[in-house]
Amino acid sequence: MNKVKRKLAAREVVTMFNPDYAAPRLVEYVAQFGLDVAFIDAERQSYDFERIEEMARAARAAGIISVARPWMNDPGLITRYLDCGVGGIKVPHIEDAATARSMVDLVRYARPKDHAEKIVVIMVESPAAIDNIEQIAQVPGVDVINIGVNDVAVAAGCVGEPEHPKVVALVDSAIGRILKGGKTVGLNVLTNWEERMPYFYNKGVRWFNVHVNTFITRGARQYTDLLERSAKPSGELR
Repeated sequence: MNKVKRKLAAREVVTMFNPDYAAPRLVEYVAQFGLDVAFIDAERQSYDFERIEEMARAARAAGIISVARPWMNDPGLITRYLDCGVGGIKVPHIEDAATARSMVDLVRYARPKDHAEKIVVIMVESPAAIDNIEQIAQVPGVDVINIGVNDVAVAAGCVGEPEHPKVVALVDSAIGRILKGGKTVGLNVLTNWEERMPYFYNKGVRWFNVHVNTFITRGARQYTDLLERSAKPSGELR
C-alpha cells in the first residue's frame, strides 16, 4: 500500500497541490514541503502526453505520487494517462454510481497488475450528483469523493458564490453523507484558508487541494506589503 493510501486509511490529511505550470522541477521543489500529491490538471491546462509523463516522473523522484485529471472521461485517454506513469486519476463530472463504477473498472482494466495502488478520485460537481452521493460512496475502489464547490455553486444558480447559504448547505450535506458511506471527502482550499480549513477539517474533510499560485500570491503580497511599510517614515510604521 502506498503512503497516500495508508494516510487515507488512517484518516490523516492528504494535500494535493496543483503546480499551475507544466514544470517538473516545480513539482520536485514543492514536494519537499511535506505535501503528498502533485495534481496534473489536463482538463484546464495545456499538458500533452509527454509532459504528463515527465510530471509523473518528477513526482516519483520527489517521493510523492501524481494524479491526473483528463479533459474528458474517455477510456482510451485515461488508459494512456495511467500508462504515462501517473499514480491516480481524478475524474470530473460524475453524476451517478454507475459512472463512478465504470471509472474504477477502467483503472482495473488499464492497470491489471497494480490497480490497487492507484488513487481514484471521483468529482461531484452538481446538486444532481450530490443527490446520488450515497450510491456513489458505496462504489468499491473509489478512494476520494471530491466536491467541486465552485461548480456546485454554478449549477445551483449561485455563480461566483461558493459560500452562499444554499451552496454551504449542499456541501455540508454531501460531506456528512460521504463520510457515512466510508469514503474520504476532498475539497479545494479557498483563499480564506485560516478560517475555512479548520472548519472543513472539523467537518471530517481529509483531502485538501491547493494551487501553487495561491502560495506564490500570498508570499508575494506579504513581501510587497512589508516593503511598503518599510518605506514609510519611522513615525508612520504600525
